[in-house]
Amino acid sequence: MSQRFKPHATVALIIEHENRFLMVEEFNEDQNNRLVFGMPAGHIEAKESILEAALREGREESGCEVELTALTGIYNYVKENETIERFCFAAKLKEIPEHLKAQDPDHEILNVRWYTREEIYEKKDLWRTRLVGNCMNDYLAGKRYPLDIISVIRP
Repeated sequence: MSQRFKPHATVALIIEHENRFLMVEEFNEDQNNRLVFGMPAGHIEAKESILEAALREGREESGCEVELTALTGIYNYVKENETIERFCFAAKLKEIPEHLKAQDPDHEILNVRWYTREEIYEKKDLWRTRLVGNCMNDYLAGKRYPLDIISVIRP
């Protein structure tokens, strides 16, 4: 009997403050531990809604409480050996700390810092995945969908 295929369900957050975007830097084990950066993002965990996952990833990777303001896009990223379903949100930090520090339980985030739009695109060869560009492009184009487009259904 063959095993059923399961795509990876992920969330990402675009957090803007004073024309800068919060990005996280980490080593990517899939790319020979190369230093990469991208917006706070991660997998949806078991028994967690998409919205709960976004809030958790935002908190873990920024070290701050976040507020989701809109859905900016849903992406079906089909690669050679995997499929990723990404839900990207516009968000803001509830408070802006003097210093940002990730509180991720896996201790994978090396640095959290603010990037300008120009810095993000100048360093596109360091993006964690091409989804960074797709999400940023839609956010910068003004795409915003209400959060209630996502219905959380529990037994």
